[in-house]
Amino acid sequence: MIAEIEFFTEIFEEFLGMDNQIYENELWKAHSIIKLMRVSNEFVDKELVEEGLKIIINLCRFKECGDLLDSYEKESYPINELEESEKILLGSILKAEFT
Repeated sequence: MIAEIEFFTEIFEEFLGMDNQIYENELWKAHSIIKLMRVSNEFVDKELVEEGLKIIINLCRFKECGDLLDSYEKESYPINELEESEKILLGSILKAEFT
């Protein structure tokens, strides 16, 4: 568990220290993926490799567009499927907008 914590702490610190340059963002992503693959054999939970890749990709998207996606969550629901209450709310907003 220590290896996982140290790895994620290190990549987050590097991420926070970056500028918003696309080139630097791509270098960080490549280096982070390489580091993840190198330390993955030390991880107790092998699913953390997949989760780590998702986190790295989402952090890069955050630097590019300013939005964090929910796809790194294991239990997240598909974005194309809204809950009934959300459908009703969205429907009322759209009706109000276009009438």
